[in-house]
Amino acid sequence: MKKRFHKIFAVLAVVLLALTFLSKSFYNYRLPVVKAALPRQGRLIFTVEGTSEFVYAHTESVYADVDGKIREILVDVGDEVKAGQTLMRVELSGAGEMYDVKAGKDGIISWMGVSKGLYVSSMQNTILYVIAEKSEEWVCGLIISEEQLEHISMESVPVLELVGQNESVEGEISSIFGYESQDLQGYQVNITVRSADMPLAGKRVKITIREDSGLYDTLIPAAALCKDAVGYYVLVVQENNSVLGEGYKVHRMSVDLLGSDEAYCAVRGLPIDELVVIASTSEIADGSNVFYEGDGTR
Repeated sequence: MKKRFHKIFAVLAVVLLALTFLSKSFYNYRLPVVKAALPRQGRLIFTVEGTSEFVYAHTESVYADVDGKIREILVDVGDEVKAGQTLMRVELSGAGEMYDVKAGKDGIISWMGVSKGLYVSSMQNTILYVIAEKSEEWVCGLIISEEQLEHISMESVPVLELVGQNESVEGEISSIFGYESQDLQGYQVNITVRSADMPLAGKRVKITIREDSGLYDTLIPAAALCKDAVGYYVLVVQENNSVLGEGYKVHRMSVDLLGSDEAYCAVRGLPIDELVVIASTSEIADGSNVFYEGDGTR
């Protein structure tokens, strides 16, 4: 009888263990699965990118000083001219006489503001042409927003890559000023390049300006930061023991946001050893039970 009791007890124990295992497995199967990461020290990285075109660094716009019709244009953009050289001829209004527009100095025609047959007026500030000083300096520009301006300074180092040429040139930020047009408002960053190797005017360039922040004690992935009416917070993974054994719960922890870039946020108020949730298979909140396997982040 005693042996039989022991057998029955053993069977019941096995069944109970099996049911507990199945219950725990089913329970875990239904729980949201989360991924988590540890905070770390580091710097935020701010990057501004865009494309532009090199122009001559030193230019001068020449305006019409007579009224009349453009009859001849004797030069093209890119032509090198000498002081006193006739660049175009204008038929003066009323008199029918021809007036020669001559270069006031040596240089290169970098832009033409008129075409043959166009009427020009000294009262309308018509630009006839733009002449550039022949030098080894070139300028490209990038329009940025006010938010981007917070992370760019005159000391920022631009990376300049010539489009389609797999070649880069060195340059430095020479000026930053407010910019406004009919459809765009912001700030223009001018970058000057000094190069004796090749003429750069007209060449397309990809501009990348990177600025690193100061060192922060606590960086978390941007996906970990949440916000509601109360403020910024993160959900941290903590161990939770129950009748079904060891498990995990998430708890809300309020933080202060100090700064952010595209990938990370710098926060205050979060211990460096707390695992923050960066992804979940379903919606979770403060106190939610979750399934967390761990991924070597501890």
